[in-house]
Amino acid sequence: MTRLRRHLQLSDGERSREVKVQQLLDCDGWPQLFEFSGDLWLEVGTGKDTHIIDRASRFDRDLHVGIEQCRKKFEMTLRKAEALSCGQNLKFVQADAFDAIDPLFADDSLAGAFILFPDPWPKARHARRRLLQSSFLTLIARKLRPGAPLEIRTDDPSYASQAQDSLAGISSLVSRTEAEPWLYQPLDLDVHVETLFEKRFRSKGLPIHHFYLQKTKDAAIA
Repeated sequence: MTRLRRHLQLSDGERSREVKVQQLLDCDGWPQLFEFSGDLWLEVGTGKDTHIIDRASRFDRDLHVGIEQCRKKFEMTLRKAEALSCGQNLKFVQADAFDAIDPLFADDSLAGAFILFPDPWPKARHARRRLLQSSFLTLIARKLRPGAPLEIRTDDPSYASQAQDSLAGISSLVSRTEAEPWLYQPLDLDVHVETLFEKRFRSKGLPIHHFYLQKTKDAAIA
Protein backbone atom coordinates (compact mmCIF):
# COMPACT_ATOMS: atom_id res chain seq x y z
CA MET A 1 0.00 0.00 0.00
CA THR A 2 2.83 2.41 0.79
CA ARG A 3 4.41 1.91 -2.62
CA LEU A 4 1.09 2.37 -4.39
CA ARG A 5 0.34 5.58 -2.50
CA ARG A 6 3.78 6.99 -3.28
CA HIS A 7 3.34 6.17 -6.96
CA LEU A 8 -0.05 7.92 -7.12
CA GLN A 9 1.48 11.09 -5.70
CA LEU A 10 3.66 11.56 -8.78
CA SER A 11 2.68 14.49 -10.96
CA ASP A 12 1.58 14.06 -14.55
CA GLY A 13 4.97 15.32 -15.74
CA GLU A 14 6.81 12.87 -13.51
CA ARG A 15 4.65 9.96 -14.59
CA SER A 16 5.16 10.84 -18.26
CA ARG A 17 8.83 9.92 -17.94
CA GLU A 18 8.13 6.37 -16.79
CA VAL A 19 8.12 3.65 -19.43
CA LYS A 20 6.68 0.21 -18.79
CA VAL A 21 8.37 -2.72 -20.50
CA GLN A 22 5.12 -3.81 -22.14
CA GLN A 23 4.50 -0.25 -23.32
CA LEU A 24 7.70 -0.36 -25.35
CA LEU A 25 6.99 -3.84 -26.67
CA ASP A 26 3.58 -2.65 -27.91
CA CYS A 27 5.00 0.17 -30.03
CA ASP A 28 7.69 0.55 -32.70
CA GLY A 29 10.54 1.28 -30.31
CA TRP A 30 12.15 4.15 -28.47
CA PRO A 31 11.83 6.87 -31.16
CA GLN A 32 8.05 6.43 -31.12
CA LEU A 33 7.95 6.71 -27.32
CA PHE A 34 10.15 9.80 -27.34
CA GLU A 35 8.33 11.15 -30.43
CA PHE A 36 11.63 12.03 -32.06
CA SER A 37 14.77 10.24 -33.18
CA GLY A 38 18.31 10.50 -31.86
CA ASP A 39 21.23 8.48 -30.58
CA LEU A 40 20.06 6.21 -27.75
CA TRP A 41 22.08 6.18 -24.49
CA LEU A 42 21.50 3.92 -21.49
CA GLU A 43 22.42 4.20 -17.83
CA VAL A 44 22.04 1.00 -15.80
CA GLY A 45 21.27 1.53 -12.13
CA THR A 46 20.55 5.25 -11.87
CA GLY A 47 19.92 5.11 -8.13
CA LYS A 48 18.88 8.59 -6.98
CA ASP A 49 21.77 10.29 -8.74
CA THR A 50 21.42 13.11 -11.27
CA HIS A 51 24.02 11.90 -13.82
CA ILE A 52 21.53 10.82 -16.49
CA ILE A 53 19.47 13.98 -15.86
CA ASP A 54 22.49 16.23 -16.24
CA ARG A 55 23.62 14.36 -19.33
CA ALA A 56 20.19 14.58 -20.95
CA SER A 57 20.15 18.34 -20.38
CA ARG A 58 23.66 18.76 -21.73
CA PHE A 59 23.17 16.53 -24.80
CA ASP A 60 19.60 17.38 -25.65
CA ARG A 61 19.62 15.90 -29.17
CA ASP A 62 20.29 12.41 -27.80
CA LEU A 63 17.73 10.05 -26.27
CA HIS A 64 18.48 8.90 -22.72
CA VAL A 65 17.05 5.96 -20.79
CA GLY A 66 17.75 5.14 -17.15
CA ILE A 67 16.99 1.79 -15.52
CA GLU A 68 16.56 1.43 -11.77
CA GLN A 69 15.13 -1.49 -9.81
CA CYS A 70 14.37 0.20 -6.48
CA ARG A 71 10.99 1.94 -6.65
CA LYS A 72 11.84 4.51 -3.97
CA LYS A 73 15.03 5.62 -5.73
CA PHE A 74 13.24 5.46 -9.08
CA GLU A 75 10.52 7.88 -7.99
CA MET A 76 13.07 10.22 -6.42
CA THR A 77 14.83 10.43 -9.78
CA LEU A 78 11.56 11.10 -11.61
CA ARG A 79 10.93 14.02 -9.27
CA LYS A 80 14.45 15.36 -9.70
CA ALA A 81 14.15 15.25 -13.50
CA GLU A 82 10.93 17.24 -13.37
CA ALA A 83 12.23 19.70 -10.75
CA LEU A 84 15.31 20.40 -12.88
CA SER A 85 13.09 20.98 -15.94
CA CYS A 86 14.79 18.29 -17.96
CA GLY A 87 13.65 18.03 -21.57
CA GLN A 88 11.59 15.26 -23.13
CA ASN A 89 14.68 13.32 -24.23
CA LEU A 90 14.81 11.41 -20.94
CA LYS A 91 12.80 8.34 -19.90
CA PHE A 92 13.07 5.89 -17.02
CA VAL A 93 12.25 2.22 -16.56
CA GLN A 94 11.77 0.57 -13.19
CA ALA A 95 12.99 -2.98 -13.71
CA ASP A 96 15.66 -5.53 -12.94
CA ALA A 97 18.31 -4.81 -15.56
CA PHE A 98 19.20 -8.52 -15.84
CA ASP A 99 15.66 -9.20 -17.09
CA ALA A 100 14.84 -5.97 -18.91
CA ILE A 101 17.86 -5.17 -21.07
CA ASP A 102 17.24 -7.88 -23.65
CA PRO A 103 13.57 -7.11 -24.44
CA LEU A 104 14.01 -3.34 -24.16
CA PHE A 105 16.97 -2.83 -26.48
CA ALA A 106 17.71 -4.35 -29.86
CA ASP A 107 21.18 -5.66 -30.58
CA ASP A 108 23.54 -2.97 -31.94
CA SER A 109 21.07 -0.20 -30.99
CA LEU A 110 22.80 1.76 -28.23
CA ALA A 111 25.05 4.74 -28.98
CA GLY A 112 26.62 4.28 -25.54
CA ALA A 113 26.05 2.98 -22.02
CA PHE A 114 27.01 3.81 -18.43
CA ILE A 115 27.32 1.63 -15.33
CA LEU A 116 28.28 4.05 -12.57
CA PHE A 117 29.12 3.03 -9.01
CA PRO A 118 27.08 -0.19 -8.96
CA ASP A 119 26.57 -1.94 -5.65
CA PRO A 120 29.53 -4.33 -5.22
CA TRP A 121 27.42 -6.90 -3.32
CA PRO A 122 30.50 -8.07 -1.37
CA LYS A 123 28.95 -11.19 0.17
CA ALA A 124 29.43 -14.39 -1.82
CA ARG A 125 25.74 -15.30 -1.64
CA HIS A 126 24.90 -12.03 -3.46
CA ALA A 127 27.45 -12.51 -6.25
CA ARG A 128 24.77 -13.15 -8.88
CA ARG A 129 23.45 -9.60 -8.38
CA ARG A 130 26.71 -7.94 -9.41
CA LEU A 131 26.47 -6.00 -12.66
CA LEU A 132 30.19 -6.12 -13.35
CA GLN A 133 30.27 -9.80 -14.22
CA SER A 134 30.95 -11.42 -17.58
CA SER A 135 27.37 -12.46 -18.39
CA PHE A 136 25.89 -9.01 -17.83
CA LEU A 137 28.72 -7.11 -19.50
CA THR A 138 28.47 -9.42 -22.51
CA LEU A 139 24.76 -8.61 -22.70
CA ILE A 140 25.46 -4.87 -22.64
CA ALA A 141 28.14 -5.30 -25.31
CA ARG A 142 25.63 -7.02 -27.56
CA LYS A 143 23.27 -4.06 -27.30
CA LEU A 144 25.95 -1.49 -28.17
CA ARG A 145 26.36 -0.60 -31.81
CA PRO A 146 29.86 -1.07 -33.29
CA GLY A 147 32.16 1.69 -32.10
CA ALA A 148 29.91 2.69 -29.20
CA PRO A 149 31.45 3.42 -25.78
CA LEU A 150 30.80 1.76 -22.44
CA GLU A 151 31.84 3.68 -19.32
CA ILE A 152 32.12 2.08 -15.89
CA ARG A 153 33.04 3.79 -12.62
CA THR A 154 33.56 2.27 -9.19
CA ASP A 155 35.20 3.34 -5.95
CA ASP A 156 35.66 -0.28 -4.81
CA PRO A 157 39.18 -1.62 -5.62
CA SER A 158 38.18 -5.29 -5.39
CA TYR A 159 35.15 -4.69 -7.61
CA ALA A 160 37.38 -2.90 -10.10
CA SER A 161 39.65 -5.94 -10.21
CA GLN A 162 36.66 -8.22 -10.73
CA ALA A 163 35.44 -5.99 -13.56
CA GLN A 164 38.88 -6.10 -15.14
CA ASP A 165 38.85 -9.92 -15.07
CA SER A 166 35.32 -10.05 -16.51
CA LEU A 167 36.09 -7.59 -19.31
CA ALA A 168 39.23 -9.49 -20.29
CA GLY A 169 37.05 -12.35 -21.54
CA ILE A 170 34.80 -10.20 -23.76
CA SER A 171 36.47 -9.88 -27.15
CA SER A 172 33.85 -7.45 -28.46
CA LEU A 173 34.91 -4.80 -25.94
CA VAL A 174 38.31 -3.12 -26.12
CA SER A 175 39.85 -0.65 -23.70
CA ARG A 176 40.29 2.95 -24.79
CA THR A 177 43.02 3.46 -22.18
CA GLU A 178 45.63 1.23 -23.87
CA ALA A 179 47.76 -0.66 -21.32
CA GLU A 180 45.91 0.70 -18.27
CA PRO A 181 42.76 -1.24 -17.30
CA TRP A 182 41.33 1.91 -15.72
CA LEU A 183 42.17 5.53 -15.03
CA TYR A 184 41.93 7.44 -11.77
CA GLN A 185 40.82 10.58 -13.59
CA PRO A 186 38.22 11.16 -16.35
CA LEU A 187 39.50 10.49 -19.85
CA ASP A 188 37.89 13.59 -21.36
CA LEU A 189 36.65 16.37 -19.09
CA ASP A 190 34.78 18.02 -21.97
CA VAL A 191 32.21 15.22 -22.05
CA HIS A 192 32.53 13.93 -18.49
CA VAL A 193 29.42 14.30 -16.32
CA GLU A 194 30.15 13.93 -12.63
CA THR A 195 27.90 11.94 -10.31
CA LEU A 196 26.92 12.84 -6.75
CA PHE A 197 28.84 9.78 -5.51
CA GLU A 198 31.88 10.97 -7.40
CA LYS A 199 31.81 14.41 -5.79
CA ARG A 200 31.56 12.82 -2.36
CA PHE A 201 34.40 10.38 -2.98
CA ARG A 202 36.67 13.07 -4.41
CA SER A 203 36.02 15.33 -1.41
CA LYS A 204 37.24 12.49 0.82
CA GLY A 205 40.29 11.84 -1.33
CA LEU A 206 39.09 8.35 -2.31
CA PRO A 207 40.28 6.90 -5.64
CA ILE A 208 37.76 6.36 -8.42
CA HIS A 209 38.32 3.69 -11.06
CA HIS A 210 37.21 4.90 -14.51
CA PHE A 211 36.85 2.19 -17.18
CA TYR A 212 36.56 3.36 -20.79
CA LEU A 213 35.67 0.70 -23.32
CA GLN A 214 34.43 0.56 -26.87
CA LYS A 215 32.66 -2.07 -28.91
CA THR A 216 34.81 -3.27 -31.76
CA LYS A 217 33.74 -2.38 -35.30
CA ASP A 218 33.62 -6.05 -36.33
CA ALA A 219 32.40 -7.38 -32.99
CA ALA A 220 31.72 -11.05 -32.54
CA ILE A 221 30.33 -11.48 -29.03
CA ALA A 222 32.42 -13.85 -26.93
